[in-house]
Amino acid sequence: MSESFSLELKNKLEHLMSSEKLYLRHELRLDDIAELLDISRHHASQVINENFNLNFYDFVNAYRIEEAKAKLCSGFENSSESISDIAYQCGFNNRVSFYKAFKKITHTTPTEFMIRAA
Repeated sequence: MSESFSLELKNKLEHLMSSEKLYLRHELRLDDIAELLDISRHHASQVINENFNLNFYDFVNAYRIEEAKAKLCSGFENSSESISDIAYQCGFNNRVSFYKAFKKITHTTPTEFMIRAA
C-alpha cells in the first residue's frame, strides 16, 4: 500500500472514529472498520499498525478511554452512575477489561484519575 493511500485511509479512519464514535459499539471488529473504509481486513490492520503504532484493540481502547476520562471529569462523582456504567457507555463489555485498558493507557486507575482530576 502506498504511503499516500495509507495516509488517506488514516484520515478517513480518524474521521469515522471521531464523528461517528465507532468505538462506542460494544462488538466493533476489525472487519467492521475494513468494510466502512472499503478495504480488506489486512489493509485495515496495516493502516492502524503503521499510522498509530497500535494493534486494533489498543487503537479502539484509546478512543474509549478518552471518552471515559471526559465522563469521569464531568461531575461523575455527583452522579448515581458507577464506574462500570461509564465503562459500558464507552464501549467496554465488562469492568475488568475497562480497568485493564484504563491502567495501560493512563498508568492509573479510574478512581485515582478522578481524584487527581478534581
